[in-house]
Amino acid sequence: MDELAARVALVVARKFTPAALASLYQKFGSAAAIVGANASAIAAVPGVNREAPQALAEVVQAGEHTKELEKASKHGITFVQWEDANYPPALQRLADAPRLLYVRGALVREDTLALAIVGSRNASIYGTSQAARFARDFGTRRVTVVSGLARGIDTAAHRAALEAGGRTIAVVGSGLLDIYPPENARFVDEIAASGAAISEFPLYTPGVARNFPQRNRIICGMSLGVVVIEAGLKSGSLITARLAAEQGREVFALPGKVDHELSKGAHKLIKEGAALVEGPEDVYAGLPLLQLPQEDTPERPASRTPAGLSPTEAQLWPQLLPSDPLTVDDLIEKTGLAPAQVTAGMLTLEMKRLAKGLAGQTLRSA
Repeated sequence: MDELAARVALVVARKFTPAALASLYQKFGSAAAIVGANASAIAAVPGVNREAPQALAEVVQAGEHTKELEKASKHGITFVQWEDANYPPALQRLADAPRLLYVRGALVREDTLALAIVGSRNASIYGTSQAARFARDFGTRRVTVVSGLARGIDTAAHRAALEAGGRTIAVVGSGLLDIYPPENARFVDEIAASGAAISEFPLYTPGVARNFPQRNRIICGMSLGVVVIEAGLKSGSLITARLAAEQGREVFALPGKVDHELSKGAHKLIKEGAALVEGPEDVYAGLPLLQLPQEDTPERPASRTPAGLSPTEAQLWPQLLPSDPLTVDDLIEKTGLAPAQVTAGMLTLEMKRLAKGLAGQTLRSA
């Protein structure tokens, strides 16, 4: 079985969590090796559901993975694998990154510069208008807007990015042939025309509650930062914000009325250290990589350092050597930069082909 078919089989089996899959890939090296292993060897890997080996065997025996590939092809859905050049580099660095993404539309290198906008499904007029304001500005600056296709804030952000002529990526918590919420099924066609809708779930997976935290790690995982526009204290957006902080992404929150339930989540995030933003310019100020590049100076000759680096990139570049890969933690220690700055800086250096990611490490290009 080839690697793509094996990865589809693991997904269609539906019994492997992202953490379990990460452990399996670490032990066996490839999906093909996992599928070819005996049930007891698979079951012995920590975190693997005891029902998973049998579920995988049944999928392979019934040819369900082949049927999934055929259905995807019929509906214009493609697959992006972890090693592919257009796989989001920021997402690639997560320990439990999906090895396979279902894609409607296309992922492109420019999506390296991406910001997530999330918030309440039951958004107020204030919330949706603010989400649109931020997304429109991001779109005009060619920053890809990432969100979760949910009602309310997410939909407003996706739509405004498209209206501004920008790109948007919808990370869905269902299969791409069972879009949730159902009223956005046709909207996915618009998104795919100038962006992408992506999922790690089988094609006909319904949008159930347990899928959304798993989806949220992808939303923040492929973004430089997350902007929370409007959220109650029980909003899933707070989960996204927490995941973003754990992943070293910058978290921004827009304040609202102090006596409004939908403001309390964002206000909680601000109290806990999220950056308070009043407009898109505050987001750019918090992410120097999105500001104008600085000119070369006598202290940093153009002959030795590439021209047009941002302040963050200029601090990272001298630390990178072809023969001495460094981890993100190494770079934080050497430069004194915040984790979010290092992660974002390495992404843009990769986009400029000045650095190369190596399974969680960084390498200066030859």
